[in-house]
Amino acid sequence: MPIRGNLRNKKFWQLMVEKFRSRLTSWKGKLISIAGRVCLIKSLISALPLYYLSFFKMPRNVIKELVRIQINFLWGWGSEGRKTTWVSWDNICKSKEARGLAIRDWQF
Repeated sequence: MPIRGNLRNKKFWQLMVEKFRSRLTSWKGKLISIAGRVCLIKSLISALPLYYLSFFKMPRNVIKELVRIQINFLWGWGSEGRKTTWVSWDNICKSKEARGLAIRDWQF
């Protein structure tokens, strides 16, 4: 984790975004069911940004990029072309009592 640099610059966060993306590509999302993808997003993938957020305030454009990566992984990671999103991201981030999947929403 870098300790010096401009926190508002996207280059500062690029290492963390690449780590995030590389963890997802290693799982080969096409071979995992949607329930498995949700489990991976909730347990493994949400931990990395949380670690960085405990030290620094993340810029909104980096948060949006991380959410976009999560959405792409959930709805067909690795498939070419346009992906069909069956449910809006706001509904997915709702609690299970509110009929969501309880995935952490980084856009606070």
